[in-house]
Amino acid sequence: MFIMNLKLLSSDFFYSPQFALKVIERDPEIPYPLHSHDFFELVIIVSGKGDHITSSNTFSLFPENVFVITPGLEHGYQNVENLHLYNILFTSKIFIDAFPDLRNMPGYHALMTIEPNYRNDQLLQYFMQLTPSQMGIIMPIVENMHKEADSIDSDDESKSIAMSLMVQLLVILFRFYSSSPRKDNTTILRIADAISFLEAHTDRSITIKELLEITNMSVSTLNRHFQNATGLSPIEYHIQLRVEEATRYMRNTDLTMNEISEATGFSDANYFSRQFRKVMGMSPREYKKNKSYWYQ
Repeated sequence: MFIMNLKLLSSDFFYSPQFALKVIERDPEIPYPLHSHDFFELVIIVSGKGDHITSSNTFSLFPENVFVITPGLEHGYQNVENLHLYNILFTSKIFIDAFPDLRNMPGYHALMTIEPNYRNDQLLQYFMQLTPSQMGIIMPIVENMHKEADSIDSDDESKSIAMSLMVQLLVILFRFYSSSPRKDNTTILRIADAISFLEAHTDRSITIKELLEITNMSVSTLNRHFQNATGLSPIEYHIQLRVEEATRYMRNTDLTMNEISEATGFSDANYFSRQFRKVMGMSPREYKKNKSYWYQ
């Protein structure tokens, strides 16, 4: 096991904070020590084999594996044999701001959040496995995105092309995930459905009964798996989503605080203020007044 730990930073990889996307082909991938980074990494295994390691687990890698490494997670590679892979480095902000409906897709939450958390907590021992035909669909997109991303420094149009290819790739992968349930990811898909429902309803409060109908789980099972996936209860998670939506209204509209409170389902302005402070560490008016907080 490697003992050297590295921290990779966005500033070392991306052309600018406004366009945080980079595609790296590793052919072959070499043994790499445990490291972490402050961005997301989508890994697509093309051929060969090896082991993907974290500080607590080892996972075997096979062709057509797809998985996401979240910011802060230590990982690396060892026992590699002719391992050919693509690393797609990105921040979620670059496409979520432009395409917020991506977060309404269950596959987004399953692949980007729940699976990485489950593997880190040793609740999941597998990676998403594409079929050869599915690889045939995504690889031309990946290869074209690689070409366009490499041209960003000399061709401004490549930014738009690379971005559009990235969104296309993600949507396809999210659809693949949702349409290919496995024995080990049934629970993940149910929790992803619940999260998508919460994401789509930031304009009102949600009851546990609604989530039970979506997931077909008991209250205790839902709360346990939701906590494993997100670190929060469903209600706590939904309140954070509504507060996040409120911050977008503050940045992008001239709505009053009372109007923002109502738009995000907080019928009582005092309750809205208390929840906002709990999540953001400041009052709504402090956030609205000080624009230096907006893009931290």
